[in-house]
Amino acid sequence: MTIKDKLLLMLASLAFGWLILHAKPTVINSTTPKGMLVIDTINAVKPQVIKRDTVVSVRGKKALFIGDSHTAADYGWQYQVCKKTGMAMLNTAVGGKQTPWMLKIAKQNIHSGFDYCFIYGGANDMVGNRQPMKAVKNIQAIVDLCLKKQVKPIVITGFDPLMCVVIGNRTALKDYPQRYARFQQLLVDSIKGATVLKTHCISRTDCGDYLCHMTASGHKKMGEKVISGLAFKKI
Repeated sequence: MTIKDKLLLMLASLAFGWLILHAKPTVINSTTPKGMLVIDTINAVKPQVIKRDTVVSVRGKKALFIGDSHTAADYGWQYQVCKKTGMAMLNTAVGGKQTPWMLKIAKQNIHSGFDYCFIYGGANDMVGNRQPMKAVKNIQAIVDLCLKKQVKPIVITGFDPLMCVVIGNRTALKDYPQRYARFQQLLVDSIKGATVLKTHCISRTDCGDYLCHMTASGHKKMGEKVISGLAFKKI
């Protein structure tokens, strides 16, 4: 082998080594019905798999709603959620009711024929000065009933009371917004086994009275928040 050939072989080896050191990882994108999987094939021992969020079709599923006046409106957020996603609905909500009554209704109505149970209450408990944690325990009891019957529980916190409630000179309700806000945070922090949606999605202009019973615009926003928060597919 001539000196020239040896030099050419040496340069080729160096170039090949440089390519190996600077080569980019091979990434395979695979779209599946459950979302996007990204697999890093460089890590052969323990490949990195990242699951992307996916949209859930609930068309034909059955939903139970338990609550008070914030869920009792004929064409309220609960109606819009079901209409836009194709779920069938049983709404047991009644205005003015508190969480002990909601728990009683849950015992009478929750069964394995439902796929989802939406639970939205506590405002009347807080107006009535019930300790927030006592109301939370009632909500947890409803969640536990759902889990026993293989029903998926969804807990709704509701609007932001510090923004939407206007007490004015109603001294009897002066602590209500703060107590309701505390209750909502306890739902987020304490409820086990359920999806808890913090639905601070409306403004004061979406309220129909000082306690923020929602107008049509408020119910529309709340419905959209629930659908997007649960990644439900619209029909």
